[in-house]
Amino acid sequence: MIMPGRKIDVRFYSGYKGEETPRALVVDGREYPVECVLARERGLSDDTRTTFEIFRVRIAGKKVIIKRTGAGETEVLPGSDLAFLP
Repeated sequence: MIMPGRKIDVRFYSGYKGEETPRALVVDGREYPVECVLARERGLSDDTRTTFEIFRVRIAGKKVIIKRTGAGETEVLPGSDLAFLP
């Protein structure tokens, strides 16, 4: 995680294909809605050969980068602007 001691979760829209698009970042129980998805990239890990997706989203006017693995694990990546958090 990017911020030790803080619980960060990502809520996704669940369509007929399962979890598809990030809808909110949840930090310490408080929800911050995704204003828009700026970019979505798919990739393949070189070492484990597993798939992942990178979402660049806008939350409270700030750019946040979210990585989701094929196994459903999510993390907020370094380079994200989390200045909107208290």
